[in-house]
Amino acid sequence: DPPNNFYDYVNPPLGKGLPVPGPLTPLIAIPTTAGTGSETTVVAIFDDTPTKSKTGIAHRRLKATLGIVDPDNIRSLTPSVAKYSGIDVLCHAMESYTAIPYNRRPSGKPPSPILRPAYQGSNPISDVWSIHALKECTEYLPRVVENLHSDEEARSKMCLAASSAGMGFGNAGVHLCHGMSYAVASQV
Repeated sequence: DPPNNFYDYVNPPLGKGLPVPGPLTPLIAIPTTAGTGSETTVVAIFDDTPTKSKTGIAHRRLKATLGIVDPDNIRSLTPSVAKYSGIDVLCHAMESYTAIPYNRRPSGKPPSPILRPAYQGSNPISDVWSIHALKECTEYLPRVVENLHSDEEARSKMCLAASSAGMGFGNAGVHLCHGMSYAVASQV
């Protein structure tokens, strides 16, 4: 059954942060930028226009069933959007790589795996994804900004970097600066 109130599932303080009550219709994610890596995460972020805020819903049932990452989808971006999307990839990768390690989190180990938070802290697996994204950004972000429409390799590598960074931060999490940016991003 659909919820009586959408905000029941929205993260606090805007909503109650209740768990998604059951399986969802299969979700197919098709990114149109090489930025967020959201096709790999369990979080749905949105601008809440009535409250002029940016927030989201986080639950493992929100993970896409299928992600179709096609570098031709970003061919029509402006260089500015390509640049700032790429910086988002870079930030996600740096933040997840330098997040509090999973074995040093203040909350400690949850009593059951089902109670693990969406973001568990940096760990050996998330580090692999984050380092890969950082390396790809170093080489291909300048190229994709300079030759977005003609450099298929750069578009492909930045799409892969976005997905890789998503795998990294989708497990490790990000830093306070990421959450602090929500107040600004919701106003743009």
